[in-house]
Amino acid sequence: MVNLSWEKKKISTIDIENLKEEFIDKFKLIEEISYHNKNKDPIYFNDDSWKNLLFWADNKQVLAFLLNSFEEKIDLIYIDPPFFTGDDFHIKVSMDGNKFETIAYSDYWNKDLNSYVQMLYERISLFKHLLSNKGLLFIHLDWHAVHYIKLILDEIFGKERFINHIIWHYYNKYSAGKRNLPRAHDDILVYSKTKNYTFNEIRIPREKPRKQLKRKMVDGVLKNVKDKNGHVIYRLVSDKKLDDVWKIPCLQPASKQWTGFPNQKHHKLIERIINLGSNKKDIIADFFCGSGTSLLAAEKLDRRWIGCDISKYAIYLTRKRILEYHKNFLEKGRKFYPFQIKTIPNKEKDEILKSGFFSEDLELKRKK
Repeated sequence: MVNLSWEKKKISTIDIENLKEEFIDKFKLIEEISYHNKNKDPIYFNDDSWKNLLFWADNKQVLAFLLNSFEEKIDLIYIDPPFFTGDDFHIKVSMDGNKFETIAYSDYWNKDLNSYVQMLYERISLFKHLLSNKGLLFIHLDWHAVHYIKLILDEIFGKERFINHIIWHYYNKYSAGKRNLPRAHDDILVYSKTKNYTFNEIRIPREKPRKQLKRKMVDGVLKNVKDKNGHVIYRLVSDKKLDDVWKIPCLQPASKQWTGFPNQKHHKLIERIINLGSNKKDIIADFFCGSGTSLLAAEKLDRRWIGCDISKYAIYLTRKRILEYHKNFLEKGRKFYPFQIKTIPNKEKDEILKSGFFSEDLELKRKK
């Protein structure tokens, strides 16, 4: 077994009981959204009293809080954390006729890889406690640090729990590099909690149908199917089994899904992940939820969800997108789980809430 070591590494020997106790009462409800008809009857799923959860807080605090009620209950965790790029990602905000620039999220780290690796190490350790026995973890990274995080995952989950290294190939991203080949893919590492994880076969359409030998399994061996004269049989196929290289474009500003939040991932990518690793009514979690694409995908695919981000702009966008989706489909008779927004109150957050920030009409644009 090869482990990754770094300066001032804090070995993950977590006192779960103390962590639970420390955060059990810290989070307070700031909003609950549910729906009723004209007779004031609920028009949401209430079969198990479930409420989707959106946390405005540091995700390590959220993970500690969730250990009280969700240990070994989350069926799929997807995270798209900072990539250790060494940059701060800025946005331009228009609000009430005023325009200003601010940081959407920071990925600077003072160029200290030790701090970055320690941050993810601590959180990945807690992910393992929260995953159900059928659960999968998807961690979305790129060339900056994926090789380090792979070793951390091997250490925490074990090499035998490695499932896939998915390559997301985006063919529509411009590259100005002249001393290296264009970097046109991200990496998604997939690990399981146990050997009994959920994994659904997905087939994707081919560009055009092709002729293929018909085969069948005989005593554990794949063999060609033959007719009564001993000739092999062909079939015409229009799809193929999904492999570990996914050709999906980067999201473009012309898309209706575009929010202006930096590095927003394509909804088709996230929907594929959720379809691959979970089933309806499963609990999906994203602890770096950004613009909320994963939580919106969970709504569309009839999953329950838990989301978290430290940025008020991420919470604003996630809330807005979920509400808009609900509005469009409530009119068509669709039911939804209620959802709650929670945070750990402090003076700064109290002022933001008093200002009505989350009900404002904001326009966000990523600063290039």
